[in-house]
Amino acid sequence: MAPTSSTAFPKDDVRRLRWAHGEAALHAFGGMLAPVRFSAEGHADFSPLHVAPWADDPQAHRQWPGLQGRLRGEWPCVPFGRCDRPDALPAGWQARQPADEWAHGYASHHRWQWLDANPQDPLTLALHIEMPPDHALQRLTRRVRAAADAPALELELQIEARRPCRLPVALHPTLRLDIGRIELALRHDGPGFTYPVPTEPGRSRLAPDARFDRLDAVPLADGRTGDLSRFPQAADGEDLLQLMDIVGAVSARYLDAGWSLTLDWDRALLPDLVLWVSQRGRLAPPWSGRHLALGVEPVHGAWDLGRVGRPPADHPLAARDGIALHPDEPCVIRYRLSAAPLKQ
Repeated sequence: MAPTSSTAFPKDDVRRLRWAHGEAALHAFGGMLAPVRFSAEGHADFSPLHVAPWADDPQAHRQWPGLQGRLRGEWPCVPFGRCDRPDALPAGWQARQPADEWAHGYASHHRWQWLDANPQDPLTLALHIEMPPDHALQRLTRRVRAAADAPALELELQIEARRPCRLPVALHPTLRLDIGRIELALRHDGPGFTYPVPTEPGRSRLAPDARFDRLDAVPLADGRTGDLSRFPQAADGEDLLQLMDIVGAVSARYLDAGWSLTLDWDRALLPDLVLWVSQRGRLAPPWSGRHLALGVEPVHGAWDLGRVGRPPADHPLAARDGIALHPDEPCVIRYRLSAAPLKQ
C-alpha cells in the first residue's frame, strides 16, 4: 500500500498516516497520537496505544475541554507535571509556584497547527504550537514519521525557548491494559521511587515515599511487595513510580496479542522513566472506575511534581530539575515506537 495522509475526520482535525505496515492518527488537539495500528504478514493487527473510553465523546469534550476530555495515546508534556500541590508532602520538600494553570503544559490543552506537507516526504506529519506571549517557551514542533519498511514510528519534538529557563519535560506514551497480559522488559542503573504521597487517596496500592531496587519487588501499602513489571495488576489501583537511569530501550510484551512494543529515546535528555498505573483506580468522572492504561513516560523531572515542589536536597531526584533551555539553541528530542510479532 502506498503511504498517504488524509483528513478523514476534519471535524476533529485528525490526520492519518497509512503505510505498508500500519496506520496512525495524529490529532491537532494536544498533538496527540492514537490510535495506532501496526501490521505484519501472518499476524493479527496490533493497536497498543490507549484511547480513553470518553475521548471521542463530544459531551466529554464540552465538560472537560482540555487534555482530560480527549485523553489518548502519546503526546509531549512541556513543561511536564501537575499544577496543584498535593497535601502532606514529606518534610523537606521545597514549595514552588507553577507559572500557569495548564497541567502537563499549555500545549497539551490546545490545538496545534498543521505544517505544510512535504511532497518529498509523504510518510511524515508535522504540526506546531505557538506559546502565549508571556510564556518562557516560544514554540513546540512535533513530527511523526512512519518507517517505510517496518511497523514503526519515528518521532521528533523540538522545543524553542523565548528566554533561558529550566523546565521538567516528559513524553507521554500511554499503553492499553485491555488486551491481555503484558510484561515490561527494561533495565535501570539507578533506584526506583514510589510517589511521595498516595497517588490517589484511598485507591493507591503502593507504599508512599518508598525506595526500591527491582520493579518486580515494589513496596505495597500493606507491607508486602508487588510485581510492577506485569499487567494487569492483581488488584485495581492508581499509582505513579519513577525509575532512575534507564539503560536501553523499554519493551512491553503483549503475551496474548502476540506482539511487543518497544520505546527508544534520547536518554541523555530524558534519563528516567515514570510509570503511571491506572487500573480502574480513579472513581470520579470521567474516569468512573473504568480507566485502564499504563503510562510509560520518559522524563527529566521528579515524578509529575517538578512544577509545584522540589525534593529535599539529599534525595536523588532533587537533581532531576528539568532540561536547561536557551533561545539560541532549540532542544530536539528524538524517539521511536516500534512493534514486532513475538517469536513463538
